[in-house]
Amino acid sequence: MATISDYKSNGKGQPIGPAEIRTEGGTLIYLLPVQSFPGHLNNLFLVDDPDHPFLFDCGTHLSHDQLDACMDFVRAEFGVKTRLQDLSEVIVSHAHIDHFGGAGRFREMGLPLSIHELDARVLEGFRERLIIASRDVAVFLRRAGMEPAAVTDLVDIYQTEKDYFQDLEPDRRLRNGDRIAGRWPILHVPGHCPGMICIAIDDVVLTADHLLSRITPAQRPQSITPFTGLENYLRSLDKLKGWGTFALGLGAHEAPIRQIGQRIFETQTHHANRLRLVLEACRERPRNLTEITLHLFPHVAGFSLLLAQSEVGAHVEYLHELRYLAIENLDVVAADYDAAADYRTIVRSTDPLGLA
Repeated sequence: MATISDYKSNGKGQPIGPAEIRTEGGTLIYLLPVQSFPGHLNNLFLVDDPDHPFLFDCGTHLSHDQLDACMDFVRAEFGVKTRLQDLSEVIVSHAHIDHFGGAGRFREMGLPLSIHELDARVLEGFRERLIIASRDVAVFLRRAGMEPAAVTDLVDIYQTEKDYFQDLEPDRRLRNGDRIAGRWPILHVPGHCPGMICIAIDDVVLTADHLLSRITPAQRPQSITPFTGLENYLRSLDKLKGWGTFALGLGAHEAPIRQIGQRIFETQTHHANRLRLVLEACRERPRNLTEITLHLFPHVAGFSLLLAQSEVGAHVEYLHELRYLAIENLDVVAADYDAAADYRTIVRSTDPLGLA
């Protein structure tokens, strides 16, 4: 069974230094915690396969010094001989900036870069993707009932720290079922991001942002980004659950996951409870997305408000598609396609999700 050596954490279980994981098959994985943005921590992983060492995720341009320090530590503490320049490839778990923002450094080192095919477009057409995504976020926020000035502020926040990345074409486009080094299988788990992948290393699974030990990964509606949305995410949780039995999950944030099945159940329960809260809010009276968001998260602001709007939008979209919610002010929406829809809960004769 997989073991962890020298694991140290803060009060929330977040790693504060490198650790060594040995799988049941003897493969060594090194957890390398770095700061991708001020106050935002990511776990990178060196899979020290003798024939094909690779790095899973690469942080941002702000992570380089800490990554170098982590590599120095594991070389001194654990006797690791692999250096960054010795890597066979760098694999990006998904196309969110805190996971791929530092990829340019590895391209300059001549290292192959791999990412799922649905996220490759973000790296190779980053400026285009940023412009289109910003437009779609602005449309979403307007239709959520947010004031124009607030929309502008949140779109500016969305673009923060994203102007330093330069387009680059990945060397390999991954697909579900592909294997790294002919050994380690990939599971495509869209939801949090279109091209999210997990990798199985013996009895350890690298879960990236798909499954985390304490929080649940942020959701966004498919109206903003195809292949995201709550329906895709919940299906992907089931895919991970049925993929195999693992002794340990290693997420891209927070602590290792020691009970994967239990954590999947807790995550599913969390979303079921949030769906119920949305239904309760819209049962009291019809509400638009911004009103629902502020009802559920009354004190959020700034980037947290953007995340909350997106999260609620994914849950409302799911409930609306399954006809748990209907639009009350349909005539207003018909007259102005950017008008905010007011959602009301439908009294159903059947409740297949058990949400009533």
